[in-house]
Amino acid sequence: MHDIKVQNEIFDLTKKLREYVLGFYILGNTPWVSVDYVLMPINVKEAWHWVLGVLSLHTGCIYIYDSIRSSRHDVVVHKALNSFAVMIPLLLNTTTFYQQRSDITMDKPHFLEKEELSNPFAIISVDNLPQQEKA
Repeated sequence: MHDIKVQNEIFDLTKKLREYVLGFYILGNTPWVSVDYVLMPINVKEAWHWVLGVLSLHTGCIYIYDSIRSSRHDVVVHKALNSFAVMIPLLLNTTTFYQQRSDITMDKPHFLEKEELSNPFAIISVDNLPQQEKA
């Protein structure tokens, strides 16, 4: 009985995520098929820090804008964003996103490296940003 309840909860969550991508749960009601970038403020709980993730639908990458950079901190941030990098391509493939976006060509370098469109997006930290001073 417990397994059925868990399966129903997973189905409900997956349905809501798909509807969000399609524009049904977004405050502005703009489906992702109509935009080039999705801004994602992301709380990195392990670092007690917020970063801005910019999903570029054209390049299939998540660009990270972070005011704290160090090799140790970058590992924590990339680990926190890995679930987004894995989940978003899967969501786009369960919708008709790529069929509706003929302007996204698969001959771009990032897409050529992928065996399938459902492979994770690259996570790229943006360099040369103003940095917070250590207290």
